[in-house]
Amino acid sequence: MEYALHQHGRAAIEFLADLRILSDRLEQLADARTAATRPANAELPAGIDALHATLTPLLEDVPEFRLLRLCRDWTLEQHGSLAMAAFEEIRDEVTAELDRLQQQPHAVHYADHPPRPAYWEGYEFHKSAGGWDGHDYMGFVHGELIHRKMVNPNFAGMIYAVRKSVAAAAPVTDPLRILEIGCCSGQYTQGIAEVFPDARISACDLSARQLEQAQRYANEHGLNWELFQAGGEATGQPDDHFDLVTSYAVFHELPTAAAAEVLRECLRVTRPGGYTVIGDVKAYHAFDAYDRWKNDYWNQVHGGDPYWREYASTSLADLALAAGFAEASWEGLGPHQYPFVLIARKAGNGHTT
Repeated sequence: MEYALHQHGRAAIEFLADLRILSDRLEQLADARTAATRPANAELPAGIDALHATLTPLLEDVPEFRLLRLCRDWTLEQHGSLAMAAFEEIRDEVTAELDRLQQQPHAVHYADHPPRPAYWEGYEFHKSAGGWDGHDYMGFVHGELIHRKMVNPNFAGMIYAVRKSVAAAAPVTDPLRILEIGCCSGQYTQGIAEVFPDARISACDLSARQLEQAQRYANEHGLNWELFQAGGEATGQPDDHFDLVTSYAVFHELPTAAAAEVLRECLRVTRPGGYTVIGDVKAYHAFDAYDRWKNDYWNQVHGGDPYWREYASTSLADLALAAGFAEASWEGLGPHQYPFVLIARKAGNGHTT
């Protein structure tokens, strides 16, 4: 959809994105300042609490690190509010088209009694002000203004390529039916549709506002996605129905008990011989000790993700096997082992049609 931000909103968004990019240089300076004084990786403790006890005081004594933390904390705390303020400047210019795209030709299937699990209710994931439903157009605010204009520039445009790589890792050929769990505003759904253009894609999420933005994208681009409001623990879909069940960047927002429930639901709706493929952030065991500490510090401690450590320290392969999958692997893609991908096969006929 074509739109133009007003000067104040555009400047605020660009400033925040540029601040994050430029301040990341401070991380390299802090690493260099402490390289000679911190213990070598081989000498660092393995446990995350012991790593924090050893490294956090050392790094927080470095001016460059303290400035980096200030910049990252500020951008996290402000990005949602800045994006909502930018939207308010253009509200009267865009809402008619947003509403049209939300309804025509297809609309979201809303739940009569939307589930609100404890891990989701009340949390502002990634410190996004108001949470996923905190604004009447939060799908556009998050999916467009935050994700495309603030977050994506920090990763040199690689966010969508990474998502698409997870779909491409699925060991299926020409699947007829695909279910995505936790589609949010549709970024990964876009990658699935590009990899499997002939598949019938269904996708669910707890957030009505994020589903509405995914629906707008689908309607604008002629994509007949079936989008419905549900949690991954109980999708309401038929048994043994989907050739591929998949998600991206959902499991690090789930406590382990909920992740196990979601995997049991994935098993139920995956057809015999079909696959469940889950992409997410890098597991802690794939980092060296120093980078494991940094990953935990910036995401668990300062990033607004209350279950990040729990996810990154738990083998999704073990959870999948415990759920009843016949085979499961959980490994990083590419030379940097990012993202980490669970590939789990349900027992039965292995031919996908």
